[in-house]
Amino acid sequence: MDMALEHEFYLVPHTVDIRHFWMERKNHPSVIDSVVIPDDFILYIIDTLNWVPSKNPASRATAPGKGLNYYGVTLFDAESAPALKGICTAWRDLFQYAPKMIELTGDFVMADGTEQEGHYEKLVFNREEIIHCLDKMIAYSNRLVEGDLYVYHCGI
Repeated sequence: MDMALEHEFYLVPHTVDIRHFWMERKNHPSVIDSVVIPDDFILYIIDTLNWVPSKNPASRATAPGKGLNYYGVTLFDAESAPALKGICTAWRDLFQYAPKMIELTGDFVMADGTEQEGHYEKLVFNREEIIHCLDKMIAYSNRLVEGDLYVYHCGI
């Protein structure tokens, strides 16, 4: 069984306990909506996500930062909305022109037992599923502008 890594994004009210939400997220009554995005896709676009203002709710100060806390939790708020929306919209608009099965080039992987040979991973995604995920993130970004909501990201 393939245990693909995933990133979870939850649209939640600002009244949620941001330090402990991740422990109760699956059945939390405050979740407005959620979307799960494959890790391989997040890794493909991560450089651009690093332009989005964000916070790490696990840190004491919740100091402003940028991008995703890949292994942990990330909080996006009204300040994050313009960049998050713009980046997700740009990717969505680009992928609308892709074939039904999108094939992308992933990381370079060394062949087992050699130091000279390797290959680039092939990442394959269903276009409609990726566009659906990006559309949800765009919708969440639009809601963030209201100022009383967060997008709460749980990394791998």
